[in-house]
Amino acid sequence: MRGLAQYAMRGNKQVTMVAVLFAIIPVLFWISAALVALVILRKGYQAGANVFMWSLLPAIAWWSNGDPTPALTLIGVAGLASVLRYSASWAYVLVASLLAAIVSMPILASYLQDVMAVFAEAGIQLEAQQNLPENIDKKLLQTLMEGVLGAVHMAILLACVVLARWWQAALYNPGGFQTEFHQLRLPIWLTGTLALAVFGLSSITDMTQWLFVLSIPLLFAGLALVHGLIEQLKLGRAWLIATYLGLLLSSAVVFTLLALLATLDSVFKLRQRLPVRVKK
Repeated sequence: MRGLAQYAMRGNKQVTMVAVLFAIIPVLFWISAALVALVILRKGYQAGANVFMWSLLPAIAWWSNGDPTPALTLIGVAGLASVLRYSASWAYVLVASLLAAIVSMPILASYLQDVMAVFAEAGIQLEAQQNLPENIDKKLLQTLMEGVLGAVHMAILLACVVLARWWQAALYNPGGFQTEFHQLRLPIWLTGTLALAVFGLSSITDMTQWLFVLSIPLLFAGLALVHGLIEQLKLGRAWLIATYLGLLLSSAVVFTLLALLATLDSVFKLRQRLPVRVKK
């Protein structure tokens, strides 16, 4: 991946060609978005505008064929990269990603109704196999699927910006991204807002789909905290592997734990209270 970014950043012609190529391939559109973000982070939005506009053409073509995901991803990632470049704050990036997800979610849901209906039906069948009540509200399941769709889209936006930032550090500032990511901590105002929103919306049935989206910043900050603590305490990569395996195998438990850690870190600044170990 680093070699790809290194080749693309040789000049405007190369990065435009590579970004457009990946925008044409439906399952690899996120690489195009990450390259656009890299240009914006390195050279500014004006330099990235040319690459963005050319990459947007095949993305719009996909939208006209019924899939708005590449275009919405490209637009969202370009916006987040601009926020990161001009604010140098991941907290603002997380707020911007929330806004992008809120705008994108109804658009994605309207175009991907068939996909969500299939997953909702699969969920009903799974519940039936587990001998749970049969009066499952299909509409509620579809609503929850909208929330999952929005959260996944938001996670992809953030992942593309993270990849672009890592590329930027690898090519121009070795080790810079690791330091920046490890120091990420949500400001109290953002943590408090998210907590109030989650508690407030959890009691409103028609708004539960937004809980998935609102929880992504806490997950992101929780992962940054885990990465930072593992490096600070020199615990080894096995802990990182265990964390990500836990997210895959027991997502609800680990997700809740990461959100709790992010909240505690926002209030008590955990990394400042723990010792820094030197690897022998």
